[in-house]
Amino acid sequence: MTTSPTPTLESIWVEFAARLGRFIRARVADPATAEDILQDVFVKIQSRLDHLKTPAHLQSWLYLIARNAIVDRYRRSRTTSPLPDSLLAEPPKESPEVCELKDALRQMIEGLPEVYREAIVRTEFEGLSQKELAARLGITLSGAKSRVQRAREQLKRMLLGCCQFEFDRRGGIIDCQPRVKDGCQDCSGRSGAT
Repeated sequence: MTTSPTPTLESIWVEFAARLGRFIRARVADPATAEDILQDVFVKIQSRLDHLKTPAHLQSWLYLIARNAIVDRYRRSRTTSPLPDSLLAEPPKESPEVCELKDALRQMIEGLPEVYREAIVRTEFEGLSQKELAARLGITLSGAKSRVQRAREQLKRMLLGCCQFEFDRRGGIIDCQPRVKDGCQDCSGRSGAT
């Protein structure tokens, strides 16, 4: 095992390339693919070497990278087949009530402060993970989680203040009625979040 406190890529190659190659070839049938994976492993090692906190854990860290590279290769090589045309169906028509609810929710989201609105739109509607949101906004993961949670709490407070919900025994919504006859300020977009 490497005893140097800060191993170099060259010293790792000299000491571990043959062993990692055997490890990969034992798990991948095609020799060319195994060699490609080994090269990928060393590219990842080079880009992440400064993240190695404990040089004593170097060997286990290298094998973890190799295992992940093998798994990644298998995931990428999975074949997919197109869905048959018989599965395609027209989306169900939306009722006027659903359209109204969507409009009201859109108005509520627009009423959120910018930081919360952006967090909820990017995670709930654009499909970003909270980790991706943090990277995009240049904030910590904890900060991104906090923004999404606060946005959800504000939306919940707005919804419960605006509408009266009826739930089934599993907690699913079965009915929704406005608390005020002419609608509330949050639904009509005349008021922002608190």
